Amino acid sequence: MTTIRPYSHADHAVLRDLVLELHEALRPYDADLATGEAIIDRYLDRLLSRVDETGGAVYLAEDEGRVVGYVCVRGSVAPDEPDERQDPYSFMAELFVRPELRRSGIGSLLVERAEAFAREAGAYKMELNVLARNASALRFYEGHGYAPSCGGDEQTNVKCA
Repeated sequence: MTTIRPYSHADHAVLRDLVLELHEALRPYDADLATGEAIIDRYLDRLLSRVDETGGAVYLAEDEGRVVGYVCVRGSVAPDEPDERQDPYSFMAELFVRPELRRSGIGSLLVERAEAFAREAGAYKMELNVLARNASALRFYEGHGYAPSCGGDEQTNVKCA
């Protein structure tokens, strides 16, 4: 049975491994990404700092005692542009499930927890970015009600909370 639980500092090593695995999985979609081992510690520190700075959260998926996925949510993000609605929103910075457990519902559980967190934080919407060439991720998010808001190499997907 899969459970979703909050990240704690004791989970740092396993989260590092999962973030590294996600980074390496994305490299075929983005030739500009550096190798994971070259950047992982700085990248993870920055990821966790941004989560903390926005009052966000990291949740881990645990299946049979093993951490198999995670989601990082920035809690209260201020709009970048003056012509955007000026209410804060939440941003799903990363979502990852180990490949052998994909299509088992774990990703959906993580998305549901991230969305519940956003609602609890008072966000009016959740945003996320997807590499436009990552067709399986695009289908996954569209299946959860996210709609593309722009094109290009990186696509922003939005869902109202």
